[in-house]
Amino acid sequence: MWFDSWSDMWRVLIITITIYAALILILRGVGKRSLAKLNIFDLVVTVALGSTLATIMLSKDVSFAEGALAFIVLCGLQWVVAWISLRAKWFKKLIRSEPRLLFSDGKFLDRAMRDERILRQEVHAEIRNHGFGDLEDIAAVILETDGTFSVISRQNAKTRSAMESVRKDPGDPAQDVQPAK
Repeated sequence: MWFDSWSDMWRVLIITITIYAALILILRGVGKRSLAKLNIFDLVVTVALGSTLATIMLSKDVSFAEGALAFIVLCGLQWVVAWISLRAKWFKKLIRSEPRLLFSDGKFLDRAMRDERILRQEVHAEIRNHGFGDLEDIAAVILETDGTFSVISRQNAKTRSAMESVRKDPGDPAQDVQPAK
């Protein structure tokens, strides 16, 4: 339970150093996208890489070559998915979420907040985290594709050009838009 053999210890040491170096080289090869803030797809790949890394380091049943191949396949799949999503809008919509407007011009968008399972208190907290104390100073709060919130002040919302890709739910009935309290 506490110790099997020195050869097992040396194997773990050598495999861990080698697979760590291989992982860094593979991730450098696939680019910065692999290291960006996570969306759902990136999270799945990250968890799979971590699980694969642990298995390679600790399991005698998985060789270095098998583990390196698993890393290459996972990173390659991530690269292929990113490449296809840049070229096919239907595919991008399938795997990536869109930013979602949660608060606009002094009003909470309750349907959007309900769909995204966001509470008003969470929006209030994000507004405070961005250094604002008055909802009247806020033009918009957006739930971004990586789960973070963007808070746009009225002062910085002159042209709204950064808002063009944000889902606005034009079909929301008027009663779904509630004034801020």
